[in-house]
Amino acid sequence: MKFKLGCASAVLMFLCCDLAWGGALKNSFTKGKTEVEAQNKGAEKSEERPQISDAPSEKVTQKADEQVQARKEEAPKEKKEIKGNPVIFRIGKKEIRRDEILAEIKTLPVQLVQQMPADKLFDEMKRQKLMTYLVTEQAKKAGMDREKGYIDQIEKLKERVLFESYLVKELAPKASNETTLQQQYQKYLVEFKSGKEIKISTIALSTEKEAKEIIEALGKGAPFDKLQKEKGLGSSENSDRYIPVFRMPDDLKKKFKAVAKNEVTKEPVKIADTYHVIKITDMRDSKPGTFEEIKPILSQLILRDEMDKLMSKLENQYKVQKFNEDGTPEKVEKTKN
Repeated sequence: MKFKLGCASAVLMFLCCDLAWGGALKNSFTKGKTEVEAQNKGAEKSEERPQISDAPSEKVTQKADEQVQARKEEAPKEKKEIKGNPVIFRIGKKEIRRDEILAEIKTLPVQLVQQMPADKLFDEMKRQKLMTYLVTEQAKKAGMDREKGYIDQIEKLKERVLFESYLVKELAPKASNETTLQQQYQKYLVEFKSGKEIKISTIALSTEKEAKEIIEALGKGAPFDKLQKEKGLGSSENSDRYIPVFRMPDDLKKKFKAVAKNEVTKEPVKIADTYHVIKITDMRDSKPGTFEEIKPILSQLILRDEMDKLMSKLENQYKVQKFNEDGTPEKVEKTKN
């Protein structure tokens, strides 16, 4: 995965350079075109004046024609139709064909593929494919494919791929079944809890002292947005999502004097290695989401339920025995019928 991300980054850099070059070429062409038009206009005006001979006009026109012809020759030619699956590289007896390069392109983000010219993208992935093949062959030559660390990683990868492939085949169809999703949505409507939900903004700071100074400044009337911009770290944010108040952790609720609009935490909130000052920017009555809005969440809930059912079935099928960390048997909780 890291390698694929690195590949995508390289392609992105290539795209930026290509666009910059394309912009310069466009400016050059526009400038040349303007000069030609100006010269043509000058030629036309010279014909209107009887005191000036026709010779200079013909010379200018000839020069303009030459420049226009040169521009036409520089214009990109139409791409030829490619038939079959031609060989792109031949290394000894090994052949790398066009469809292999196209397969690599399909692994890239759609947005990147759409933004980059097809021929430039193919050339970049062609280079990437060759580099991957040659480096891999060199690693094999060095015996790295026989090292224990490599073999262990391959086995783990095989296990992961089989695991995910099975889930996609067996469980994914159930999670996308429209009837099942509608049933899950009706269950959600019945269990939905009404109440308040809030939207928040945060100012992230390196130390608790800085956070307390921000809280003190806010108490004296300093604008939250200004302090967020001037003092906050990059992890400061303005959330656009509403959070149900009942889902807020109790220790966070205690940081507010009152959970209300425009309320700011009276104490810093530590999250990982940073301290946050949190403001409630909006509050509203909570309401159930529409089917389309929460469909992805419903799908995840179905997957979780189906996974629990599958695990229970497989544990019984394979007669799994469970033990605690100290080696003692786990207590089996009996479910009530």
